[in-house]
Amino acid sequence: MKKPKLGPYLEWHGNRIRVVVRVPPKQKSQFGSKLREVLVTRIPLEADSEKVPVVRRLKAKLRGQKNTDRQQPLIEEAMRWRKAAADETLANDPDDPQTTVAEALSDRVDRIAQLHGASEALQFDAVARGKATPFRALLDVWFEEGNFSIGYEEDVRRVLGRLEAWCATTSTMQSIEAIKVPVAGRFIHETYIRPKANHTTANKDISCLRSYWEWLGLRYDMRPNPWHRQTLKAPSKRHDVEEAKKRPFSDEEVRTLLRGIKTKRDWQFSLISALSGLRIDEIGSLRVKDCADGKITVAKSKTPTGKRTIPAHPALAALIADRINGKPSNAYLFDELPEQKPGSKRGRSAPVTQSFSRERVRLAVDERVAKQQRQSNVDFHSWRRWFIRTAREALLNGATGYSDWTIPDVVGHKVEGGSLDGVELPLGMTMRYSGKASWEAMVACVNAVTLPDDVPVNRTDFETHGPGRRRRKVKPVVSLQKAAE
Repeated sequence: MKKPKLGPYLEWHGNRIRVVVRVPPKQKSQFGSKLREVLVTRIPLEADSEKVPVVRRLKAKLRGQKNTDRQQPLIEEAMRWRKAAADETLANDPDDPQTTVAEALSDRVDRIAQLHGASEALQFDAVARGKATPFRALLDVWFEEGNFSIGYEEDVRRVLGRLEAWCATTSTMQSIEAIKVPVAGRFIHETYIRPKANHTTANKDISCLRSYWEWLGLRYDMRPNPWHRQTLKAPSKRHDVEEAKKRPFSDEEVRTLLRGIKTKRDWQFSLISALSGLRIDEIGSLRVKDCADGKITVAKSKTPTGKRTIPAHPALAALIADRINGKPSNAYLFDELPEQKPGSKRGRSAPVTQSFSRERVRLAVDERVAKQQRQSNVDFHSWRRWFIRTAREALLNGATGYSDWTIPDVVGHKVEGGSLDGVELPLGMTMRYSGKASWEAMVACVNAVTLPDDVPVNRTDFETHGPGRRRRKVKPVVSLQKAAE
């Protein structure tokens, strides 16, 4: 079904709508070619109104980068007035005949009222006098203390932008102190419930706000937390409708993919994950020195548990030997992957994520229980789930030398609620265990995982175009005589 046409500054991103603002040529080195932000709504008519504050914010970001001295946001200026007042208090001289900060501030507030209105002047005055704290005033301090990922920091900034835009349209003061429980409830209702936003997206945004306010309460005694216990429930489902759930590949899907993937790089990524349980980002971060002596060392992972050294599956020996041949020890195993820009939340493996998804869909390995389901129940992570399930099934079929406890040590993941990446494990696995598995047990676990019959571990029939690049569509050549006819 063809998607409806969108208005200016909007584009489709899958089945979501996002705002797009083009970046001037002189600023592309700092921002890239475009600034983008995904909207909450998926309805084109609602997107036309929701985009307005987003476009303004993105354009203001570009203007601020051009000349920060010429045009500063009023809130940032108010914070400077607050600091000046505090400095004056510390160095107070009763005999100083100069005009005080408080007197000068009153004049500035009057001027802002003339230029921008009474509401802006009231907020400016409250911030400057220390009665109100802007949402972002302490954000960088929290980020510095929390040492979060770039992606999470962008999520927090995005939802604060939505909160600021909502405050601007509802004449609510943009300050931490102004957000009480009823105000938070109104924001959630008008931003997520009324537009019928996806509950997962909404809860992710609310979780970011809850965590920030929790830290504000801990460090600056800004209590209570208005986002505490605020959440959106998942829509009720009919009992006769299958629920969307991430799952491992089936053996037949494994055959289809490992026989049919056209690019060598994506096939090698898939084979490594299937026979080791490595995450896609872990594979993309592997260096030559990490794949030596029949071992794979994961030095960079999303969790502390993920940093590990595991046995390399015997079926990966030829692949690893081909990849490390002639490379220095510090080179990446997949050195053809482009480095991402500094500050980007995309990892080195992002191009593989995209190209593998295209290959998977092309090979008809896709599962969505409803038309509106955004993500397939199978993705690249399903290789990892398949490894876990296969190792578990091998134990049930009589494999020896390792136990259920060995599997989490191999894949670098703790057991939660009796399951591991969605694969059910015995109930006893929810209890604490005595220690890490032995090397011999991990060898037995890895070797117990075997590919389905008729699945090759060596292939040469790959396409020769550059890895990760989309093939250009070439229009058929039509002769002049044919065209005239």
